[in-house]
Amino acid sequence: MSLITDFARQGKDRALSRTLMVLGRKFVSKYGTLCDIKLDSHERKIELQVLLKGEPAPIEVLINRYDIVSEGESSYVIFHDITVSREWMRILAEDHLCGKKFEIPHKYARLLDVII
Repeated sequence: MSLITDFARQGKDRALSRTLMVLGRKFVSKYGTLCDIKLDSHERKIELQVLLKGEPAPIEVLINRYDIVSEGESSYVIFHDITVSREWMRILAEDHLCGKKFEIPHKYARLLDVII
């Protein structure tokens, strides 16, 4: 890839990461605090750090691959190969997140169509 293309993609990834941070904070607030999120659209990876209530240190979550698919008017994200710094959470993620479709709210799906 060219330097300009890499630079543009990295800028897009930072902007998407900031957007995901805002959305993720709302989702995670019941359980703790979303400390950091990094998206790599080229590698299709997402890294998160979450400080859960009652935990002394943040946990690290690595989504090693994600896919965004469209079906009719709806868009979905599918997570694959999730690694978590706590073994029991990795098992929970494999059981309840891996390979399952999660609908992206319509207002954000339109934004993704423009950006991705």
